[in-house]
Amino acid sequence: MKKYNILVPLALGVAFISCSNKKNLEKNVLSIDTTHLKQLYKGNEDIKLSLKTTENAQVDSVIYYFNDKKVGTSIKNEVLNLNLGEQKLGKTTIKAVAYAENSNKEFTTNIEITAPKEPAFYSYKLVNTYPHDQEAYTQGLEFYNGILYESTGNGEGGGTTNTGRGTGKKGISSVRQVDYKTGKIIKIHKQPMEIFGEGCTILNGKLYQLTYQNNEAYVFNPETLEQEKTLPYFQKMEGWGLTNDGKHLYMTSGSEFIYKLDPETFKEIDRVSVYTDKNVIPYANELEWVDGKIYANFYAQNAVAVINPQTGAIEAVIDFSELVNLTTYHEDRDVMNGIAYNPQTKTFFLTGKNWDKMFEVQIIK
Repeated sequence: MKKYNILVPLALGVAFISCSNKKNLEKNVLSIDTTHLKQLYKGNEDIKLSLKTTENAQVDSVIYYFNDKKVGTSIKNEVLNLNLGEQKLGKTTIKAVAYAENSNKEFTTNIEITAPKEPAFYSYKLVNTYPHDQEAYTQGLEFYNGILYESTGNGEGGGTTNTGRGTGKKGISSVRQVDYKTGKIIKIHKQPMEIFGEGCTILNGKLYQLTYQNNEAYVFNPETLEQEKTLPYFQKMEGWGLTNDGKHLYMTSGSEFIYKLDPETFKEIDRVSVYTDKNVIPYANELEWVDGKIYANFYAQNAVAVINPQTGAIEAVIDFSELVNLTTYHEDRDVMNGIAYNPQTKTFFLTGKNWDKMFEVQIIK
């Protein structure tokens, strides 16, 4: 984890109207007081914020911001006590704007916020085992109106990218309807070979599928699987996992971020960084939204994490490494990927890239 030297705060002056107060603020208000600040905080800790000043300083008020979001106001530079419980995790720029009559001055420093506590460890009960298309390089899995929808990737020859991520094995990219009990394809839309399909989700009667490096998402009619629209990403990035909360989309890209998106424009609304209580955690892959939490596969890990979508904190982990041993080994069998929640049975369905089986499990907290 990258460390920050917060003992050297940055002070940026701005134009002032009052010359006397300008002189007072510039010479007598020195910096954010780092005496009681740490480099690393847990998300349930308190932080004390104040400005370092000379005895002659006159400060009417100080407004504090975390990454440009206002978090509190101090009158006459009194210490502001702030609990970090509702703050987003990750690298955070603290900005303080001091005011004295018609003048103001700005200061910044940096901290990093991790999850408030260690993740819990959940267990699971294996309920059923079903066949799964061994040629499906699974990227997304979701139930909709009782039907299982799956998106798959493609590739010729295997190999890995510079992130260590596999480029695919057999088959072609697709979105498909699947009879989960038999593994048979009900309906399928195949993509051209130049399209590498990624995660999928269904929101407002539309099926969304990401692409890996084409920098665009596709919108389908989930009943007919006819492609209706192409939506460019809001920035150049890879597409990995996708889910929704009933109103917005949530997307991963192989970084530590989960992006909250407008489903009509695919523009970014917000983002969180994924953290445990000790480290930032990249490579969140296939996603599923269940009861206000995001359940996520992590690339190359046969496990699922439960993530708080407001803060990015990993609240729990479920180890599914034994499931891969229940599948048939073959040279193209790859990592676990694919998690879907069936609201009718209140169970989760899990599979992997080119796995010949899918597993229905009950997660036990």
